[in-house]
Amino acid sequence: MQRARTGLALIPLALGLAVPTAALGETEPGAAEPRDQIVLSGDVQVRRGQEVGEVVVLHGTVTVAGVVRGDVVVLDGRIGVTGQVSGAVVSVGGSVALGPSSRVLGDVLAHERVVAAPGARVDGNVREGVTFTFRAPIEALGAFAPWLAVWCSVLALGLLLLLVAPRAADAVASVAHDSPRASVGWGFAASVVLPLVGVIGVVSLVWLPLGLGLLLSLFLLYSLGLAWSAFALGRVLWHEPRSGMLAFIIGWTILAAVAAIPFVGGIVWVAGAVFGLGSSTMAIWRARGAAPRAGGRHRQGGKMPVMIPASSDEPEPMIVEREMGEEGAGL
Repeated sequence: MQRARTGLALIPLALGLAVPTAALGETEPGAAEPRDQIVLSGDVQVRRGQEVGEVVVLHGTVTVAGVVRGDVVVLDGRIGVTGQVSGAVVSVGGSVALGPSSRVLGDVLAHERVVAAPGARVDGNVREGVTFTFRAPIEALGAFAPWLAVWCSVLALGLLLLLVAPRAADAVASVAHDSPRASVGWGFAASVVLPLVGVIGVVSLVWLPLGLGLLLSLFLLYSLGLAWSAFALGRVLWHEPRSGMLAFIIGWTILAAVAAIPFVGGIVWVAGAVFGLGSSTMAIWRARGAAPRAGGRHRQGGKMPVMIPASSDEPEPMIVEREMGEEGAGL
């Protein structure tokens, strides 16, 4: 069990800028399945008579007086148990206190002290002063791993895009705000056409490398669309000319928090990818059709007015035209 929790120290590095959020699930009386409690920053209290599923808190405290059917994991904070926990109790950066009527069926691991009152029962191992390393992060996170992998990738990709092409990001956000319906339509069309072209390329054998490359890059393209959608959402709350990086982080935090809700993450990912893909497609098309800059030298063979010196019979100068020279300088 200790090894299964060693990758939890990765989460604060990726979500250090997360905004405070309330618990995303509440236990409903008579519910067939206990609801999970996932909190970015805040406290979770499982009262006596209450039953929940998994409890995960990135920054805050957990107090268990009722029943937790899964694990209790806190990255930065303490845990107090006076009820029952069917899984493990893990405090990555804090302490654990077990009351006299507490029962833990799994292990109890803490970076700081583990204080157990007389009568506390732990079926697994009790260890304090545990140093959590980066081994086996995917195994440690369990069902939380796909969410972390996707949104950390989107965060890194979006910051890289803003660093390399900040004007392109503003162009995509402008298109998303001005033409949201068209962005959805173009994004849906692109999400259907791109896989179809890849399959045709693979089947035709002549375009096999192109088809394989396109199919393998689909997840990257969809992640790009999700990053553009996060930036466009952030620009709604953090307008120009203020920092584009901060706007993206705001949008990313909102989408990531909503995607952490069970059964909602897939919808958020698909909708964000489609919308961002459509917005970027329209922005590229508009940039392609933009008018070129005016300027440059005169064309060869053009005409321009020339001043003729005035004579004694003509009090005012007269303007005539002559052919330009070979160099086209105009003077």
